[in-house]
Amino acid sequence: MSSVKYVFCAAVILQFLATGFAGNVATNTTIKDIEDTNVLMDYEANVPTWSVTFGEVLLNMSMFEVRTIEFEIHNIDPSWSEDYEFHILTMDHDLLKLSHNIFKLKDLQSENNVWKGNFTAEAIFLGRSEIYVELHLPSSEGQQMEMALETLEVIVLRRIGTMDFVFQVLVGCFVMILYVNFGAVLELDALKRILIKPIGPAIGFVGQFIVMPILSFLIGYFLFHDMIELRLGLFFTGSTPGGGASNIFTVVLNGNLNLSITMTAISNLAAFGMMPIWIFTLGALIFKDGNLAVPYKTIAAMSFSLVIPLGIGLALQKYAPTVAKKMSKITKPLALIFIIVITGFAFTVNSYMFKLFSWKILVASSALPWIGYIIGWLMAIVCRQSPRDALTIAIETGIQNTGIAIFMLSFTLPQPQADMTSAVPVANSMMTPIPLLIIYLIRKIFCRTSIEEVEEPPTKEAKITEVEAIMEKGERKVGQKL
Repeated sequence: MSSVKYVFCAAVILQFLATGFAGNVATNTTIKDIEDTNVLMDYEANVPTWSVTFGEVLLNMSMFEVRTIEFEIHNIDPSWSEDYEFHILTMDHDLLKLSHNIFKLKDLQSENNVWKGNFTAEAIFLGRSEIYVELHLPSSEGQQMEMALETLEVIVLRRIGTMDFVFQVLVGCFVMILYVNFGAVLELDALKRILIKPIGPAIGFVGQFIVMPILSFLIGYFLFHDMIELRLGLFFTGSTPGGGASNIFTVVLNGNLNLSITMTAISNLAAFGMMPIWIFTLGALIFKDGNLAVPYKTIAAMSFSLVIPLGIGLALQKYAPTVAKKMSKITKPLALIFIIVITGFAFTVNSYMFKLFSWKILVASSALPWIGYIIGWLMAIVCRQSPRDALTIAIETGIQNTGIAIFMLSFTLPQPQADMTSAVPVANSMMTPIPLLIIYLIRKIFCRTSIEEVEEPPTKEAKITEVEAIMEKGERKVGQKL
């Protein structure tokens, strides 16, 4: 899906989708084996003396495109009846629809023992297929068939439209606005305390870059053992850093935003070293081609694109505190609007991707983030983190940057396999928010008091800071009196 190559848009959107939230197959037709030769098993006849050539050597089409394809049949036996029929067929009816594709010999144009005709092909869905020609021969024993050895390979790709571009721009604008708001509510003193004693980020690092890659490898091994592309898609998803959506859900669920942004920043920096380690170790066991590229520029661009609006928000906090205070009041409603609008829009733009989902893809895509939430929360509880911080660590552990996973697939696999394999990270981004949204609804319905509203006892560092502020204020008053 070439649209995911647009910088930070993919970083957030695919966390809620369902990108896009975006081929055929996956695995109802399950990344249907392109080399499917079941059709050939019905033919036990000798090698035919006739042959066929097509007007194209390789046919590239976009979804919903209609093309007229010419063909020629050579070396026809002069003794054949004019009522012999040639049937032009496709090996995958879910990908291609052929029309005007049955011809009697007398319907074809003849010139120097070359018989010419044409038929119409309509691309229905992305994937690879082949077009072949059958000769139907009436006989005393019933109708017999011969099949030409020559076939026409067809590749159906997805066309990037105006809606895709509008979607990316919309996501980009929302992300910029949200991160300006995040910067306006960040507490620099709290960030310093987190970095001085980085227990939360350390737990998140273990969850993000130790637990999740191994978990994705194991899930893929058991569910997609014979489907290498899908295993690779799930493993790439589990090896990526945290996504920008984690910050948004942290705000919505009243988690620790300061901790969340710190963990996201550390996660993206660590990805430069950790992703290559996993890709060239466990990844090499899945895909031994050696053609695995880590998108350093994409990770850097996505990280940088989030730093700028955060910096603007921090500047507003310092130079326009009144504006920053007003912005802080709309941060949570804005995050909710973002989730609702982008999710709905993404479902529309990437609805074609649903045809790819099989039960295995949905189970794997749900298990990875949901188990990640549980493991992250358990690690935080064992390390005696507060409920608010434990929730934040769980969110950061379970949410992956599926945009990077899709980007990597697009450069690792040829089209249309890359788009088809992207069903895994797209399904992951669709299933990831479900437990978080359930928690939000349960709180809204049954709980009047949220985590944020429960006043936690001040930390030792906070008490010291408060005492120092009181002492400094007292010294100033004494100095004024003197």
